[in-house]
Formats: sequence, structure tokens, C-alpha cells
Amino acid sequence: MSFWARTFVKQGWNVYTFTDKQTRDVDGIHFIKTYNSKLLCRLHLQLVQDLMDCIRCIRTKPDIVIHRGASRSLFFLSKLCRRKHIKLVMFGASDSDFVPGNEIVGGSPINRRYYQKSLSQIECFVTQNKEQQAALLKYYGKSSLVLPNIWLQDDVAEQIPEKLYDAIWISNLRPLKRAEWFVTLAKDYPQYKFAIVGGPSRVEYYDQIKQMASDVNNLSFLGAKSFMEVNRFLSQSRILVCTSEFEGFPNTFLQAWAHKVPVISTVNPSGIITEYSLGYCVNDISELKTKFIEMVNDDADYKQIQSNLVKYFSESHSADMAYSRLIQHLGR
Repeated sequence: MSFWARTFVKQGWNVYTFTDKQTRDVDGIHFIKTYNSKLLCRLHLQLVQDLMDCIRCIRTKPDIVIHRGASRSLFFLSKLCRRKHIKLVMFGASDSDFVPGNEIVGGSPINRRYYQKSLSQIECFVTQNKEQQAALLKYYGKSSLVLPNIWLQDDVAEQIPEKLYDAIWISNLRPLKRAEWFVTLAKDYPQYKFAIVGGPSRVEYYDQIKQMASDVNNLSFLGAKSFMEVNRFLSQSRILVCTSEFEGFPNTFLQAWAHKVPVISTVNPSGIITEYSLGYCVNDISELKTKFIEMVNDDADYKQIQSNLVKYFSESHSADMAYSRLIQHLGR
């Protein structure tokens, strides 16, 4: 969402966002420190913290509030925005956000009910792909604007001609991401070099994958990295591999395509990977292995995919174009 914040700043808006760190305003973006009370946490009253953060948001007197992804706090935010006649825009993140029962909302099951209730109160939605759009319409009767993630070209790292890794896997480590598929791929092809980048979304799973990777000599387990570090690692890689059960529109796809790195993926947001020939889609480990070998051994096909990426990327993920579509969608 930082790209969206910077895009709004570029268009002359005052932009506010939350942070859990002590920091000064930067690049025209004003930071609001999130409320964090150890006492409320011990008393299991985090809902109070959510409410206080939402009140602080509304006190900035915004014209538009943008919220992304499933969360309990959206319930209070939707209530306050309706009361103050502020337009609230819900941006989808994961494909599970709009499928009742599948939402990724931590903590008590009641958090999911708070989130589901909030969706019925929101009128303006932006989805990342056609699958999210269809789910939102099916389960909540809400229409939406499909806008894939945007990209600012000044965030592209320098291209590195010599590639350190034949394939790289990048995501937060939790079971639905199925990083073990990638470990198996690396283990079965010791003549190639692989890398995993990701932080511990689930500590037990993180430790499990880290231990598995330590037994594979040609696989580097790099742990959590910053956004710019991920850019650098992608510039050093030939292929990005995604093994998730589901996604929305992964930012890592945009980072890879900005560096002309094709993808081999188990998810295909709005069917674009196949429609524009941006890489390969696979359903299981066997297909993953087959497509990996095809891609690393066919230079002509690899270069054609890179050419497709350049054309698709320049035409589909422009921040200025997306901003214009969003503002039109909001009727402003």
C-alpha cells in the first residue's frame, strides 16, 4: 500500500497511515502511531485498541479511507465512516478475503464475524483479480473495481547480468504457502542453485522449512528481508516460484516482472500468466519440476517470456492509470 500512498501524495492529497514504530513523516505521508496497551492485551481487550486506532484515523478528517485485507478492526472503521459520512474503500488482499469461513483473521472466531459484518456495511470495493470480484459478488452481493497491484518504476533495482540463483521462492512462511514443494524441487536438482526468502508467519512452520533447507546444499535459506533487499535478490535470480494454495495478486510477481523475471506459479490471478505468457502455471510438484526444467533449458522461450513481461508490465500496472480508474470509480 506504500505505492498507493505515494501515488496519492503525487496527486496532491494529504495522506495518513498507521505505523507501530516511532518515525517522522516522510515524503508527504503523515504517520499515526498505533495504540498499544500491554494492559489491554493482558485483559484480552484488543478490541478497545482497535476502536481507539479507528477513532484516531477519523480525527484526521479524511475524505477517503482505504483499508486493505481482512481484519477485525474494519468493523469499527466501517461504523465510524458511516456515521461521519466518509467514503471507505475496501481493498482485497488474499482471495480468501471474500469467501465466508476462509478469511485469514487471527485470534478468536468472533473476529471473523466482526469482519464479515463490516463487509455488509461497505459500499466501495477494489479487488485484485476476477476471482476476488466473483466471490465478493456471490457471497456479499457487492460489485467491485478490479485493479491489480501498482508499481512505481523508481523502485526497480539495477539489473544484474550474472544470476546467483536459478530459482527463488519469496513469501511469509506459513503452511498454505507450501514452501516444502520448493525444497523438494531444489533437492531433486542439485546442479542448480535455489533460495528461499521469508519471515516466520508461523514459527513452527518457519523452523520446519529452515531445517529442511539446511539439508539441501544447493538451497540458501535467507530468512526475512526488506522490500528493497527482495528487489535485489530478484535481480539476481532467473525464475520466481510460487507454490501457494491461493493468493490475491502477489507483490512478489510485480517485483519479479519489474526485473524481467518469469514466474512458475500455482496461482494465476485473473488468468494473466497464461493469457499474456508471463511464465508457467502448475498444479502439483510433478508439474513444477517439469516446467522448471523446461524454462531453465530453453533460452529462446525464456527470452520470449521476458519480452512478454516488459510489454504487459508497462501496460497493466501503471500507478497513474490505476489512480485515474480508482478516482472515477469513487465518483470524484
